[in-house]
Amino acid sequence: MGAPAALSTATAPMQPGRLWRTLRWLKAGQIVGRVRLRLLRPRPDLRPAPPLRAAAPGAWVQPPQREASLLSATRMRFLGVEHDLAEVGWDDPRLPLLWRYNQHYFDDLNAAGAQERRGWHRDLVHRWLAANLPAHGTAWAPYPTSLRIVNWIKWFASREPATPELQASLAVQARWLARRIEWHLLGNHLFVNAKALAFAGRFFDGDEAEAGLGAGLDILVRELPEQILADGGQFERSPMYHALALEDVLDLINLARSRPHAGPVLKRLTVDLHRVAGAMLHWLRCLQHPDGTLARFNDTAEGIAPPTSEIERYAAALGVQ
Repeated sequence: MGAPAALSTATAPMQPGRLWRTLRWLKAGQIVGRVRLRLLRPRPDLRPAPPLRAAAPGAWVQPPQREASLLSATRMRFLGVEHDLAEVGWDDPRLPLLWRYNQHYFDDLNAAGAQERRGWHRDLVHRWLAANLPAHGTAWAPYPTSLRIVNWIKWFASREPATPELQASLAVQARWLARRIEWHLLGNHLFVNAKALAFAGRFFDGDEAEAGLGAGLDILVRELPEQILADGGQFERSPMYHALALEDVLDLINLARSRPHAGPVLKRLTVDLHRVAGAMLHWLRCLQHPDGTLARFNDTAEGIAPPTSEIERYAAALGVQ
């Protein structure tokens, strides 16, 4: 996935003038969010997982498929760089933080040819569970936690049984994320945090799940018109981030249709998501070259977002015009 906004290569202390020029543009909620994230370190909630919500038979649509990143049972390739898990582990400080973030996304669970790697995937997930204790290390940063929650639930919806052990971990991850929302960053981070809460809230059932779903939907209802502009473009004006945002919107449509009995907030949001997705799809078509690659505006690179052809296929299957 794309580079999270929180990552920085700067190591020198910020000068007072630069600090002021940075802080003056922040919203009060961002400053409060930064302080809370630094000072409040909640303990992971290890209670048993809630029951699962019923799914609509056959309603789940296969999401866009990225290029495989798992090359063997332990060898991974992210950002064009390969390493073996046996050599670098899950949080090697010698590796760039973004590469380590990618380790914890689990994009390969739903990548091209994933069916042939099911055994590798099961083994990798259990390796992750054993090596990444709740609330410790890069694995539990809010951004990778958000993407992992969604990828695991997509995996369960597509082909993999959700064992009690995986359900328990997923519930712990969702509870942890709910207390680590990235209010200090806003933007795509906040959107994917909310998306993950909505996915977990629709995957599980009961009062706890409804509370998490409600928290995610409240953010999405507010952020959708702010982050997707009137012309259908994502507000960062990057074709790559736009494609990722469109994938998020389509994923939410997929979630709503595959988990029946949506409440009024989700029903209204789904109508808006369909409308927005159509405009976003048109914008994406305008910002690609004839060979399907993305125009190189702003922070754009190939291989981060799914291929445009896969996004087009996904949108069509979901009835997006």
